[in-house]
Amino acid sequence: MYTLDRQERMRARYKQIKAGYRPALEIYDELLDNLVDADTLLLDAGCGPGGLVKGMVGRARRVTGVDRYVSAFAEQLEIPEAVEADLSALPFADNSFTLITCSWVLEHLPDPAAVFSEFSRVLKPGGRVMFITPNKGNYAVWLRRLVPSAISQRIVHAIYARDEHFINPTYYRANSQRDIDRGAARHGAAPRAL
Repeated sequence: MYTLDRQERMRARYKQIKAGYRPALEIYDELLDNLVDADTLLLDAGCGPGGLVKGMVGRARRVTGVDRYVSAFAEQLEIPEAVEADLSALPFADNSFTLITCSWVLEHLPDPAAVFSEFSRVLKPGGRVMFITPNKGNYAVWLRRLVPSAISQRIVHAIYARDEHFINPTYYRANSQRDIDRGAARHGAAPRAL
């Protein structure tokens, strides 16, 4: 089984072998740390239990999570506020947040345009959206896309021991620079890859 601990050990080993290598999540955490201050109103879209933004609680003015499975892991929440909702119908007023984070979620969106529209609606003018997602041009993702979701869910469960209920179908409709640029342009945003 390829547990999270085992994955972390392999990343640490790879860092020793490959000079200058930094895992994507390490870079993501650093960027997040640099974007959050005492005035930040943060929405973690597709938050899961909130582990990736829990360090921002107390630093940001507000940290809110939204996920369609919040009730299923309510006892595991690592952030003080989380709402159960679909990302294409966010239950927040217009201009509610200054920063939206979205980690390993874009690949699961059947209708990214609807989600980007909602992000645009709830984001204050000048706000930012920060995400991490697989690039659909990567060979591993390309191979993964060849396997039907029902089969890949069983494979992911066998390898990672993740509850199949939380292994969402993948669509890869917002997982290239072109996809992101096109989606952002519809909402007057200027994406910047980091």
